[in-house]
Amino acid sequence: MNARVLNLPNVITLLRIAAVPVLTWLIVQEQWVAACWLFFAAAVSDAIDGFLARWLNQMTPLGAMLDTIADKALGIVTLVMLTYEQAIPLWVTAAILLRDSVIVLGALSYRGLAGHLDIHPTLLGKTHMAAEFTLLALVLAGLAGLFDVGDWLPAIFIAVFAIATASGVQYVWIWGGKVLRERRISR
Repeated sequence: MNARVLNLPNVITLLRIAAVPVLTWLIVQEQWVAACWLFFAAAVSDAIDGFLARWLNQMTPLGAMLDTIADKALGIVTLVMLTYEQAIPLWVTAAILLRDSVIVLGALSYRGLAGHLDIHPTLLGKTHMAAEFTLLALVLAGLAGLFDVGDWLPAIFIAVFAIATASGVQYVWIWGGKVLRERRISR
C-alpha cells in the first residue's frame, strides 16, 4: 500500500476492524467492562476517522469501503454476540439483520438491473445506525455495571425494532421507485 492509501484515517479504520475479534472474545469471556470500553472506543473511532479523512483531504475509495465493512462488522458481530448471551432479544436482532439483508440484496439486485449503483444513506438510515450503536453501548454498559438501563431496556428494544423496520421499508420504497423509473426510461 502506498502512503495515499495507507493514511491515518484508513489505519484507524483498520484498527476498528481488528477490534472486532477482540471484542467477540471479551464478550464470550464475559469481560463486560473491557468489552464496553473497546466497543465505545471503536464506535468513537468511526467519527474520528471520518473527520480526519475530510479534514486532511485523505478520502479514498478504499477508506470508504473499509469504513462500511468496519461499521457493519462491529455492529453485527456485537449484536449477534449479545443476542447469544441473551442480553438482546432475538426479535430485535432479527429485525436489524433482516433490514441489513434486504438493503444489501436490494442494492445488488438494483446494480444487476441498472448496471450502476449510487447509494446515499437516508436520515432514517443514519438514525437507525445511531440507535443500533446506542443500544449496543447501553447494553454493554449495563452488563459492565457502568449504567443501569434495566427499566429502560424494553422501550429501547421496541424503539430500535421500530426504527430498523421503518428504515428497511424506506429503503425498499426508495429502491423500488428507482427500479420503476429505470424501467420507464429504458422503454
